[in-house]
Amino acid sequence: MNTSYRAHLDGLRAVAISLVVLYHAGFSLFPGGFIGVDVFFVLSGFLITRQLVQGMETGTFSYKIFYLHRLRRLAPAYLVVALSCLIAGFFILLPQSFIYNSKLAGLAFLSLSNFYLANTAGGYFETQAEEIPLLHTWSLSVEEQFYLLWPVLLLVLFRVFKGRLNTAFLVVLFVVTFLFSIWYTQSRPINAYYLLFPRFYELLTGCILAIVMPRMPQLRGPAVELLSMLGLTLIIVSALLFNNTTLFPGYNALIPCLGTALLIYSGMFNGWITRILETSVMVYLGKISYSLYLWHWPIFAFTRYATGGLTPEHAVAGIITSILLSFLSWKYVEQPFRGKYKFTPKTSFRYMYLAPACVFIVVVLVINKGDGFINRFGEKSTAVSAMESVPSSIHVNCQSIVSQGYCGDILLVGDSHADHFTDFVNSLAQSAQLKLNTKTYRGCPPLLGLTPMHIKDSHLERGDDCRLHNEHLLDDAEYYRYVVLAGYWSIADNRDDHFFINDNYSDLNRETSLQVIKESLYATVQHVVDSGAIPVIIKDNPLLTKQICNYSA
Repeated sequence: MNTSYRAHLDGLRAVAISLVVLYHAGFSLFPGGFIGVDVFFVLSGFLITRQLVQGMETGTFSYKIFYLHRLRRLAPAYLVVALSCLIAGFFILLPQSFIYNSKLAGLAFLSLSNFYLANTAGGYFETQAEEIPLLHTWSLSVEEQFYLLWPVLLLVLFRVFKGRLNTAFLVVLFVVTFLFSIWYTQSRPINAYYLLFPRFYELLTGCILAIVMPRMPQLRGPAVELLSMLGLTLIIVSALLFNNTTLFPGYNALIPCLGTALLIYSGMFNGWITRILETSVMVYLGKISYSLYLWHWPIFAFTRYATGGLTPEHAVAGIITSILLSFLSWKYVEQPFRGKYKFTPKTSFRYMYLAPACVFIVVVLVINKGDGFINRFGEKSTAVSAMESVPSSIHVNCQSIVSQGYCGDILLVGDSHADHFTDFVNSLAQSAQLKLNTKTYRGCPPLLGLTPMHIKDSHLERGDDCRLHNEHLLDDAEYYRYVVLAGYWSIADNRDDHFFINDNYSDLNRETSLQVIKESLYATVQHVVDSGAIPVIIKDNPLLTKQICNYSA
């Protein structure tokens, strides 16, 4: 078996990046195209482990050289893309989004963006996940965190087992991390998507394959075709059948991971699928896949942010632009720093890691201190930014400011549906010579202890800010005579991408959401009654539940 460079591995990269790009471009052909990232994980685990094992077996492995290679491989192209995103963000993004983008750029360079996204991508700045230019860096952070741990563990195993890796130990580790992923994905779906340990078994799949493959039998004839066909089928079926409601990673991610492992193994022998993967177009796409991964998402995200959506024309133009920029990035940034520009480890660390990290810190501080350069677009920018900002976390005591008109006699609280009743309730208030205070927050029903969950693309948007918003507002219920609760109560019935959880229920399904709404409504009404105010519930504005007109007739 030839374990040197094989072009089919670049072809597999091409499959992975194609699925990811088409999915992010909004094409419905592959609703589960996000599994391309999982293909990358297995490939990365295989290739890196093969290098590590070779170095450890020959006694030439060096942590310094290993991380130097990682730095040269990843940092230069990322720095170009991150700088481009900061410049583009200055001209396109509103202040809060600009601040968020700058923080994410710095954290991604430090391989920490996945932690930040796990806690904020659910709408902390009311920024839709698909409009975050550096959202995709979570996977790069996962990989680098893995490679801080894996070489250490691998070297320990070599020393414990005296140069021979114990496959049984690795299999046990795989099973344990796989079971953890299943449990964690069900209990904490947002964190599971972004964090390392629920993804650990995916990278470990490639690692184990690299270790055991030299001892695996050689394939001939029908066996090669059968395994390669099965591997490709597992990947394509996953991309076709998975969608934004699929619980992921968990057990579902195992399917494309096994498919990738089968294609890596069978690809070492010359089957017809291997020959397709080794065509010049596939190999070319594979070689520029890292740059293409870096460039494509910011282009789509900025387009969505600036235009409000991504039309098919925008998507095609974005793909073409991404490929062009990726070629330039690969040829003039990636390649030179991997081969031509060879610095000492100390120089590389100083100028390729330490200096950029310091620059990112300064940039983030300046942008944050300047409120995202709030006056970049004039007075309208300031007004829009104020409207887009999240509810204040500062507790305000109504008793001390009621004379200034900030509180009043009636509090109307709810989501965007509650806005429909503002004029109506205000008319009633004026007739009764009462003052109305309206505090609505879109996507946030006025219920205590409830957290909205919105599935968008392959990501979950978690509304923790909604929970804080309600707690802060309803803490002041005692200073009102009436508290009016209004909202889109039937959203869990009418939408299959909106769910609700609380401290007792975390499953994302209709039945759980209805139970959460019921419990939270009881708790909220009880809280208002205990405060001394009178609760008033408005059912909802009328909704069309079925199509009543046939416009094609």
